Amino acid sequence: MEPDEDPASRLGEFEAARERIADLIRQAPNDTIAIRYQEGLQEFDRALAAVREEIERRRQEKVAAMMALVPSSVSGKQVISKREGFLEEPPSPSDPRTEIGRTPAAWPPPKVEPVATEPTPDPGSEEEPVSSPKLRYALYVMIFLIIGGAGGAWLYFHMQAERELQVRTEVAFLEGLGAKLVEGRRWAEAQQAYRRVEELDPGSEIAVYGRRSIEFGMREEQEQFVGYWSGEALAAFEAGRLEDAGEAASKVLARYPNEREVLELRDKIETARQIKVRETWAEEIRSAIESRDWKLADASLTSFAQELPGDDLLNLLAREIETARQRQRDEHARAKELAAAARVRDGGKFDPQVLAWMREAMALAPEDPEIKALYEKVASYSRTLRVPDEVPTLKEALAQVRDRDRIVLAEGSYPGGLSVNVAVQLEGAGEGKTVLENPADDAPVLTFGPGAQGATASGLVFRKSGFDASETRYPGVQLRGAEVSFTDCRFEAASGHGLEVLEGGLAETSRCEFKGNGWDGAVARGKDSRLQVEESVAEGNFGHGFEVWDGGVASISNSVAKRNSRAGILIDSAADGIRIADNEVFGNREYGIVLAAGASGFVRGNSCYANLRGGMVVRFSAISMVVEKNQLEDNQGPGLVLEQGLRQDIYEDNKSRGNRSGNLVSGATFDTGE
Repeated sequence: MEPDEDPASRLGEFEAARERIADLIRQAPNDTIAIRYQEGLQEFDRALAAVREEIERRRQEKVAAMMALVPSSVSGKQVISKREGFLEEPPSPSDPRTEIGRTPAAWPPPKVEPVATEPTPDPGSEEEPVSSPKLRYALYVMIFLIIGGAGGAWLYFHMQAERELQVRTEVAFLEGLGAKLVEGRRWAEAQQAYRRVEELDPGSEIAVYGRRSIEFGMREEQEQFVGYWSGEALAAFEAGRLEDAGEAASKVLARYPNEREVLELRDKIETARQIKVRETWAEEIRSAIESRDWKLADASLTSFAQELPGDDLLNLLAREIETARQRQRDEHARAKELAAAARVRDGGKFDPQVLAWMREAMALAPEDPEIKALYEKVASYSRTLRVPDEVPTLKEALAQVRDRDRIVLAEGSYPGGLSVNVAVQLEGAGEGKTVLENPADDAPVLTFGPGAQGATASGLVFRKSGFDASETRYPGVQLRGAEVSFTDCRFEAASGHGLEVLEGGLAETSRCEFKGNGWDGAVARGKDSRLQVEESVAEGNFGHGFEVWDGGVASISNSVAKRNSRAGILIDSAADGIRIADNEVFGNREYGIVLAAGASGFVRGNSCYANLRGGMVVRFSAISMVVEKNQLEDNQGPGLVLEQGLRQDIYEDNKSRGNRSGNLVSGATFDTGE
């Protein structure tokens, strides 16, 4: 406004401004902003009231000034000119100015009295009226501040509300995303989602719940994963599938390396793997030793050392290879001596001593061409029947044969169920090439009677077909009071024992195999029945590998008893002269060696390992037996078990270590029949 401008002319603008503030109150997004606008409106109303008071005061002053210009004779007929702002006497009807047609210029000029000017306020007076420019400026500033402050507050709270809405929207999105990630087991991404929720809304229950759901889900996943793969590992381990078991256990430990039960299972798997590796290499090396393939034996030993460096069995096998080589050299030398003696004594006719020497020389050095030729010469002094070239069947040949005669069977299969009661020499075509076979329920394949003293059999397979589950099962070969020597023969698949010696008979076996028989591999039972085993193998029989009982006597050396369903070697005979030495006994489902009884003899230098129930058992009835220098290790049960009453110090000269149920158990008691 100009200084002389009437404030009343701007009052409408002020009132319009007030209405705008009132509209802001009505449109406020929340109560907080509305209260701030209401406070501003109250301030504006107070300022507007002051303006109105000033307008009224100034109007009253102007009226008073005009009244001062009116003569005292003029009473209430005075009027105020809106245009000029002073009092004017109304014209009378006789006034010439009222005449029609008279121009204003002809009118006499009005008498003007001087108007007193408004007195200037004293600067020192207490009340100073507000001038129009100052009032207008103050009002504009006040309106600007009120509107600006209210607008800024509204803008601030509006932005704050927008931000809160954005936060709520993002939190809701992250909550749903996190739930889906948890459901999909994508734990790392779910953790990132809930971490962002915590950043947006510190202390949020959504973040707390989300983290708990992740922890629960991870625990559940771990339990499921570990449960499944550890179960697979255990099942594979119990089934003997060690590679599969190791892979399953590795899956668990790759993700959860501190699973105690799986760690323990892994150790068992590794131990079993090492045992299996040891068994495999030992079997391959010993097979090479048996076939005297020294190149293969040395190569296998090297591979074994690379796979299990430092294993104790390495030194043992190395010694076995060297011992076998030396034995071959000694045997060859002995065969040369026997052949030399036979040449000196040979008179060109049958001589049982010459034939015995040459038979032994052939067993010691079968590949020596000179020894083989000399054997053929001295054997030719006896009558030789060749089947089927000269005689159609073995049965017919046995019907014709006499003591010291020789029957040579060509390669092929021949019916068994036959009896031999003469000192005949039976020869096959070589390892596994000549088979004597008959049904399981039809007598032994061959039965040697008392007249077969000095009979021999070499290069033959004795086999039963089918299976007989009766209590009186037939053995593969039975000796009843006979003395027979078996060389390079195989006794397999009999329903009963592979080889059975009865009634004081004697069976001497060299480089023979007893496999998969329904009872024991080879047995001697009854007073003075004898079983002498050299460099032979009893494997996979449903009973024991080798057994003697009821007065029988056994001499078992440099042989192997493995993977039999019961013990590897069982001695249960109160007889003298028992000799169990330098054998390898492993993988049997009961004990390696069981000494249930024995009057005298020794058990020395045997290696018993990886047997299920334990390495060796010594019962009190075998107290007279010398048990020394045996190695008992890595058995699933105890290494050495001593029955109650046996002193530990007597058995200190045995090496027992690495056995799962202890290396030594003393004071043991046994149930009847065990």
